[in-house]
Amino acid sequence: MSLEVIDSIIELADKYRKKISIIPSRRQIDAKSLGGGYVNKWSTEEFTNYVRAADKGKHIWLSRDHSGPWQLNETVNGVMVNFEDAMESCKESLKVDIECGFDLIHLDASLGLKHGRSSSQILDDTLYLLNYCEEIRIENNLPEINYEIGSDEQSQIPTDPLEAEEQLNLYLKNIKKNSLPKPTFYVIQTGTKVAETRNIGSFQSPFNVEQVLPTSVQIPAILKICQENGIFFKEHNSDYLNNESLSWHRRFGINAANIAPEFGVAHTKAILHAAKLWGFNSFLSSFTEYVLDNKKWEKWTVPKTKADNYEKVIIAGHYHLSDEYIIKLVRDLDCDLKLKGVSLGESIKGSIKNSIDRYLQYFGYGLF
Repeated sequence: MSLEVIDSIIELADKYRKKISIIPSRRQIDAKSLGGGYVNKWSTEEFTNYVRAADKGKHIWLSRDHSGPWQLNETVNGVMVNFEDAMESCKESLKVDIECGFDLIHLDASLGLKHGRSSSQILDDTLYLLNYCEEIRIENNLPEINYEIGSDEQSQIPTDPLEAEEQLNLYLKNIKKNSLPKPTFYVIQTGTKVAETRNIGSFQSPFNVEQVLPTSVQIPAILKICQENGIFFKEHNSDYLNNESLSWHRRFGINAANIAPEFGVAHTKAILHAAKLWGFNSFLSSFTEYVLDNKKWEKWTVPKTKADNYEKVIIAGHYHLSDEYIIKLVRDLDCDLKLKGVSLGESIKGSIKNSIDRYLQYFGYGLF
C-alpha cells in the first residue's frame, strides 16, 4: 500500500524470522513496460530490486495478486479493452514477474465474466495462463513457482462447500490432464467483506444468515475438501477482523489470508493524527480537500454511507501517497514536525507495524 508498509513488513519478517508474503495487485505495482503502479510509482523490476536488497534475512515471498485479463485496466481512454489485448497485457506482466523471481502468483481470470466470457472460458483462460507461466519459468531455468487459483469476489457469506468442491475438482482434473503443476492455494470465500473501515461479512457476525449454513459448519467442510486434495485454503479480504475472529482462523486451520486496505489506513491515520496533534490545520485542510476531490473513497463506501469527510480521507488517503502534491505536503509536514522533535516516519511505521502485528499474533505465528 506504500513504501512504509513494505518496509514494516520486511522488518517484522526479520524480527520474527518468519515468511511473510508481499502481494501487490497489478494496479499497485506492474511491469515497467506497462507503466508501473501507484505504490511509490514503482515498476515490478524496481519493487523486486528494493525488496530483495532490504530483505537481508530472505524471509519475504514476492507475490502477485490477481493476475489475469483486465486486472490492470478494463478501459483505456474510455474504450473497453478487448480480450486479446487484455490477455497480452497480462502475459507481459506475468513474464516480468517470473523473470524477477516471484515466489507466488495468483492467476485470476474472473473479470472475464464481466466481459462476456463464460465460466468454462474462465477455466480455459486460467489453464492457458498457468501453462504460459510454466513455459516462461522453464525457459529461464527458474525454481518452481507457487500458484494460487480462484477469485475473491467479496461476499458476506462463505462459499457453499458443494460448489467449492465442484469448482476445485474441475480445476484439478484439467490441471492434471494438461500435466500442469497443482496450485499451492485455492481462494474461497469465508464470509469476509470489506467496506469503509470495517469487515461487514458474516465471519464475525453473531447472527446466522437465513437459509445459509453458519461459518462454523461451512469452513471446516471446505477445509476438509482442500486437505483431501492436498491444497491450501486461502482467504482474501481479511481486513478489520477482530482479534477473536483472527484466533478462530488458527483454530479452524485456515492456511493463509490477504490483508491490504487496513495497513494503508493505518499509514494515513498516523499522518493525520500527527498533524492534528500539533495543530497543522493548513496541512489537514489541503490533504483532505485533495483526497475528497479525487473520490477514490467511493470504491469502499456503502450505499447511503454515513462516513464523514475524515472517514473518507482515511479510507482513500493511501492511494495518493505517491502523488507529487501529497508527497510535498507530507514532506513539509515532516520538516515542521522535526523542528518540534517529532519523527513522522517513526510514527507512521509504528502505526503500520501495530496493525500488521495483530494479524501475526492472533492468526499468523502467535505467541500462545
